[in-house]
Amino acid sequence: MNSGSTLTQRVTWALTGLVAIFVSALVVLAYLTFDQMEDDLVNDILTTEAERQISHLQNGTVTMPQHGPLDLGSNMRAWLQQPGTVNPDIPEPIHNLNAGLHLVEPGVETWHVVIANPPQGKFFVLYDATDNEDRVFDFGLIVLGLGVISIVASYGVARKVAQLAVGPMLTLTDQLAKWAPGSPDLAVERNDEAGRLVEAFNRVQNQVDRSLAREREFAANLSHEVRTPLAAIRSDGELMLLADVSDDQRTRLTRVVKNVDSVAAALESARAMARDELRAPEPVDLRDCMQSAWQGLEAHAEQAGLLLDDQLAPGNVRTLDRYALLTVLRNLIRNAIEHAAPAQFSVSAVEGGIALRDNGKGIRAADLPFVFERYYSVRLRDMRSGGGDGNGGAETPEAAAALERGLGLAIAKRVCDMQAWSLTVQSATEGPDRGTRFTLRF
Repeated sequence: MNSGSTLTQRVTWALTGLVAIFVSALVVLAYLTFDQMEDDLVNDILTTEAERQISHLQNGTVTMPQHGPLDLGSNMRAWLQQPGTVNPDIPEPIHNLNAGLHLVEPGVETWHVVIANPPQGKFFVLYDATDNEDRVFDFGLIVLGLGVISIVASYGVARKVAQLAVGPMLTLTDQLAKWAPGSPDLAVERNDEAGRLVEAFNRVQNQVDRSLAREREFAANLSHEVRTPLAAIRSDGELMLLADVSDDQRTRLTRVVKNVDSVAAALESARAMARDELRAPEPVDLRDCMQSAWQGLEAHAEQAGLLLDDQLAPGNVRTLDRYALLTVLRNLIRNAIEHAAPAQFSVSAVEGGIALRDNGKGIRAADLPFVFERYYSVRLRDMRSGGGDGNGGAETPEAAAALERGLGLAIAKRVCDMQAWSLTVQSATEGPDRGTRFTLRF
């Protein structure tokens, strides 16, 4: 990564720079305003004093001295130059100025001068503002010092603000670095907090990609390795069905063949889910597909006391993924066997799909929003609250089995999401509508 300032430093300097620009503008504005106010005040004093002295000259109450200026105070002097004469006492820098207000700087001094033209001649009034300008300069130094102090203080505040702003990013980077250590495949061109965060995300992405690749490889290997023995079992079962066997043996062999078909369909669905790929849709008779899903679990349903009421009419054909539909139906049937039986399991057509309903004990309203979550099992929770070794969650063989059963509805929902199908559930534990109803719409 390229070397350079960190994000914290850049934020700190950016905030400090903004404060410095603002404070500098205030300092300059305050200095210029104060200087202008001083000039305006002196000019007002000069104008007023000149008008007053001219009035006194006209009334005769004031007489100009024969030599030197008329002293009007510690910093103010006046001269009168009669027409056609030259007053040598008038300072050379202002001798030839025209009537009006003037600012003169002879050397280090600063003079404010007002010149008027009364009937007696040319009247000069001078105000020595050197001390005033020194005070204005001192004021500027004070304001400048306060501005520098403010900028230095703003640097500390800006650094603290930058640390607070970048802190969550650093925390996230540390957590990701602990979760996915190592080096990323992609180089990062920034040597700051954002660059390290991007690097950590790259490592996490690498780890996720490797996990997905291993998952897909496992699904492909499992499908490949299991398919051959399943084909052999099915062939042997079909050959044995051709032989002279008893009715009970024929029933069991038929069940073996159907279960092999169920396992093969489940492998195809698992492989598609692992690769997040959709199979090509095909015409599927919903009643025939429901019968195939039921036959694979018929023995378990009989043992549990779950009776099928298939109200689907023959010839109801939809173009969809048969393996995906078989996966959803088997998981819904298995859920009814485990949680509703003994009960009646009714399947009927609804607008846009099918409805699967049982009249079992139903699902409590508090548990209903979580039935599609992985490993969420009401039965597991009931066993932990009612048994165990007192540790609030000791795992028994029964609890482990219930935990395994907590995947069925999650798998069904996952398949429906992949296929853009809708799977909803309604349930009641009391009353005439007691039981659970799953609605599957394509």
